[in-house]
Amino acid sequence: MSWIKIPYGNYYQEAELPDDLNVEIIDPPQKKIETDVVACIEDALDHPVGSPKLEDMVASGQNIVILVNDQTRPGPNAEMVKGIRARLKRKEIADENITIVIATGSHKGPDSKQLHKLLGGLEEKLKVHVHDCEDGEHIYVGTTKLLDVPIYLDRVVAEADFIITTGLISPHQSAGYSGGRKSIVPGVVSLETLKIHHSLKVRPYEPSVGFYNGNPFHEVAKEAANMVHAGFMLNVIQDPHKQIVGAVAGNLEKAHAAGVEICRKKNLIDVHGCADLIITSPGGAPRDIDLWQSQKALSVPEMICVPGETTFILVAEAKNGIPQMFVDWMRSADSPQDVIERYRQEGFGIGSNKAFMYARCMLKGRIILVSEGMTASEAHQVKMEHAGNLQSAIQMALEKKKPRKVIVLPRAVNMIPNMIEGGETL
Repeated sequence: MSWIKIPYGNYYQEAELPDDLNVEIIDPPQKKIETDVVACIEDALDHPVGSPKLEDMVASGQNIVILVNDQTRPGPNAEMVKGIRARLKRKEIADENITIVIATGSHKGPDSKQLHKLLGGLEEKLKVHVHDCEDGEHIYVGTTKLLDVPIYLDRVVAEADFIITTGLISPHQSAGYSGGRKSIVPGVVSLETLKIHHSLKVRPYEPSVGFYNGNPFHEVAKEAANMVHAGFMLNVIQDPHKQIVGAVAGNLEKAHAAGVEICRKKNLIDVHGCADLIITSPGGAPRDIDLWQSQKALSVPEMICVPGETTFILVAEAKNGIPQMFVDWMRSADSPQDVIERYRQEGFGIGSNKAFMYARCMLKGRIILVSEGMTASEAHQVKMEHAGNLQSAIQMALEKKKPRKVIVLPRAVNMIPNMIEGGETL
């Protein structure tokens, strides 16, 4: 028997697979990297890409905004802000002139405990503004030339003298890669902007992990970031095991492109043919905090599955559940295709985008959910099956048919699949 161990919250789900199955476990061995995170950040700030150093771009008396990822994006946020703050102090920019903006996009803002975890006490020293895409406090700054997306920017950000973005560059299912321009769109824009930017007018229909240049989702966000004159960025890059392998700083477009190249090299993973049973996980906490975030673990499997024949086992603690709009859309539809057609007509809403992406996956095969975020009854109502643990889910999959190939992805959201020529195609 093959023993597998899949991240689940802060723990693991474990199970056995029969020896007669063709199994490919895609989880590159963890090579311990002893990165001095602070030194890595300082080196990036000392050697910006495509711009002067930060301290040479700002002036005393300016109002500075620093954009920081929310609680769903793990990274050394406090260390990045501390490094930036030290540079600002060199130009005698006082703390009262610095505002940290939590770039939530359409996510729920952090509570006080989550905020402290994000900022490590900096929230007690600097002003903090949590973006809310629905609060009505946005300023129209223009419409993109590409695909005519109106940009309504958070008022606090729009009124700043200088905007600094921070974040994490990692594989992303719609933008190709996260980080950089995503701090602006979707990070700090209104729901009205998100409705268009996240619609099928802009976003690619299929998962787009690693698809960067020419990706309209990326290109529109890049144009928007240039429109609002985001002045400087600082991002870190992780490997599939969430270890920091680099940092980039400087011009938002050029530095981000440099970081994307590092990310691509570190997260490009060979896959030897498609599979009709795929066991997948976001990689544990905090990426599986809810079924909204956990959906991302299905995007890479969609790219390496056998359409119409695959069983997807999604392993995610998801203790925070999923937005009600997702539930309502899935319950009211007769089929996954109905969900997709409704999304074509109505576009993005807080939850409807996840309904679309789960439905897209359901057209390729059945989803068995191993999660505390839903009961079996609730899962069935949203067109998924449910198992109490990973072993039970595997048994459910094998009862239907013996798969010709099994792929196991313990950290699916941190990888870019590279299908090897000559790999088996079922």
